Amino acid sequence: MIAQNKNSGSISRIVIQGLILICIVSAVVQIIFTGEIDGDTLGYKIKTLYSNGKLLRGGGVVSALLSIPLISFFGTVGAKIIITLLLFVLIMLISNISIMQLFELFLKPFKGFKNMLHNISEQGFSNYLFSFNFPDYEDDEDDDEEEPVVEHKFPKLFDKLMQSVKAVNKNDDDENSDKVIEIINSAGKKPEWENPADKRSEDDSIIDIDIFEDTDDYKTEENLSVPPEPPAEKPEKKKADADKDKKKNAPVDIDSLIKESENKKAVKKDSIDNLIADSFLKNVNMKPSDTKYKFPSTDMLKAGTDNSKSPVSANEMKQTAERLVDTLNSFGVQTRVIGISRGPTVTRYELQPSAGVKVSKIVNLSDDIALNLAAAGVRIEAPIPGKPAVGIEIPNKSKDTVSLREMLESNEFRRSKSKLSFAVGRDIGGEPVIGDIAKMPHVIIAGSTGSGKSVCTNSIIMSILYKATPEEVRLVLIDPKIVEFKVYDGIPHLLVPVVTDPKKAAGALNWAVQEMLRRYQLFADNNVRDITGYNELAEETEGMEKIPKIVIAIDELADLMMASKDAVEDAICRLAQMARAAGMHLIIATQRPTVDIITGLIKANIPSRIALSVMSQTDSRTILDTGGADKLLGKGDMLYFPSGVPKPIRVQGCFCSTKEIETVVSYIKNQSEAEYSDEILDEIEKNIPVQKGSKNSDLSDSIPAGNDEMLIERAIDIVVEMGQASTSSLQRKLKLGYARAARIVDELEEMGVVGPSEGAKPRRVIMSKSQWAERKIRLKDGE
Repeated sequence: MIAQNKNSGSISRIVIQGLILICIVSAVVQIIFTGEIDGDTLGYKIKTLYSNGKLLRGGGVVSALLSIPLISFFGTVGAKIIITLLLFVLIMLISNISIMQLFELFLKPFKGFKNMLHNISEQGFSNYLFSFNFPDYEDDEDDDEEEPVVEHKFPKLFDKLMQSVKAVNKNDDDENSDKVIEIINSAGKKPEWENPADKRSEDDSIIDIDIFEDTDDYKTEENLSVPPEPPAEKPEKKKADADKDKKKNAPVDIDSLIKESENKKAVKKDSIDNLIADSFLKNVNMKPSDTKYKFPSTDMLKAGTDNSKSPVSANEMKQTAERLVDTLNSFGVQTRVIGISRGPTVTRYELQPSAGVKVSKIVNLSDDIALNLAAAGVRIEAPIPGKPAVGIEIPNKSKDTVSLREMLESNEFRRSKSKLSFAVGRDIGGEPVIGDIAKMPHVIIAGSTGSGKSVCTNSIIMSILYKATPEEVRLVLIDPKIVEFKVYDGIPHLLVPVVTDPKKAAGALNWAVQEMLRRYQLFADNNVRDITGYNELAEETEGMEKIPKIVIAIDELADLMMASKDAVEDAICRLAQMARAAGMHLIIATQRPTVDIITGLIKANIPSRIALSVMSQTDSRTILDTGGADKLLGKGDMLYFPSGVPKPIRVQGCFCSTKEIETVVSYIKNQSEAEYSDEILDEIEKNIPVQKGSKNSDLSDSIPAGNDEMLIERAIDIVVEMGQASTSSLQRKLKLGYARAARIVDELEEMGVVGPSEGAKPRRVIMSKSQWAERKIRLKDGE
């Protein structure tokens, strides 16, 4: 623009104007889009601008000429106003436009609109429309300047439309309105270009259209209907491919590693809007037209925070990487950084040790690294699966919140075809992690109080509400704590109301076992292997109905195990072994990951685990069979270990507040009501375990040993006849539990019937048979 201006003066003036424009534009980018510059001194601020400029952020070092003094003297708001005015003044000087000309340019659209309103008010809208001859406009009486004629994008098409409207206006009044509507509707359709002579010969009496010799307009309109060419390959991609061959020989640059990790996150985010729209239309087409269930909108959920691209985070990663290498060097471990992956909560620094350095030496330095970096806790993954490096995970100073909304809007969740897909969170690289209950097929969620266990369970349930209809997936929610799942009571996905009584919970699990067996019998009768085959057969066969998948979620397993351990454990083991093919899945959560709650049978039959923060390494080994969960940070920081994965994956779980859950549940309740089955409720009541209190059953442990004299006398008879006493023998003979039999043995010792314990050997019987006979006689005389 400057080179084409004949009145711009000498070449030196043009060069000076160009340099000033560059300085002002760079300052605009820095002040408006980046804001304040970190640093206390001028040198440090320039260094920050240089570092950000290498990462393609801000205006670079050139912007320091204007941005630093403007921000220092006038603040951020004042600097934005001043730099914007300077930009406008410079543009006006370069283009030789005065302020009045600029205002007139802005006022022209408003003048045209004013003229149109004036004509409509005088002639009326209908008369104005029919008398409107495009493109001849009337000049404004107040405006002496001749306004340019505005050319329409489709002049020929618009002329045909106007002439058609005039011809129709002369016809019979009864047909007038119908034909106008027909012509207006046809104007929005894609024109089919035909020979004008043929078109005219078909109906020459109604529409009189001139044959245009000039075909330039037709060519222009035909070009509009041609589909756009595919976008050219981005130069960033070509550059990345060209630099891939040089990557091995080039020296490692920490800034380039940070930039590379951010570019990976931005690749999948470019086409997210188009993918959301396509997936939405696809889901609509998949649903039957008469369905009553409408999926809730993600607008009901809140968005998270992302600080990964801020200059502060980049500087933090660079400084931490340098300090980490220096710390290891001080202990005689030579390493180099080959990769940095920033997650929402922690950042993993991938270090490649030098030849001869043992991995165990780095692992043993975890406490020393945490001390030198002043970190809350350091977790070391050695080695990283698939990489010749050791991963050192260090908590971020500025943590990001992973919201459920961004996970439900992610590409991975939209693309998943399974109705049991659920949002887990973001991994150490910031990528979304989506799980599938159908592939797990059961999962244990364990963590201490405040670790995010209930939030994780709620995220799974909310994901199902956003993914599946009540006809596809049904829920059975067991909540002994009463307060966690009560908000879901009344949604159409529930088979039964939320179960809060531990005894009824055991009955619900026993009903699930019976339902599983009923489904297997149904599959056998129809010669199918699983629920997928049965539902496919139901689509092809009239009279058959599909059966939904069932997800059973238990919020606190410890309360159920305390109420009726045997019945609950047996039901869970049977469901875990066989329920996958029947379309039934278990989600078990507990805050007591001990061996008496998560027993060996339960662990053996449920391969998938999610471990949140726990108190000790023993609890971590109980959940994952390995350590690491004791070093998690809490608040959703978890180790995700689905079946088929060699090592646990560190994930920051997504968060969904109680208010968001209430909003979504209220929306679902308003559109349809829950329909509970009375038959299922009756079956659950029938399957409640009966308290053992009959004559042939075990006696309760709550009864003190000294209150049952007949039981003591029977025990004396047994040990005297056997000649030795042991707890196991009394268990078998008297059909008692171990604790009850052990207390009886201790009481016999106090009575002088048996001797003290001798380790693993049976106790010696002190009472002889004659003394035993005398005792019996005394008891009879006493009666």
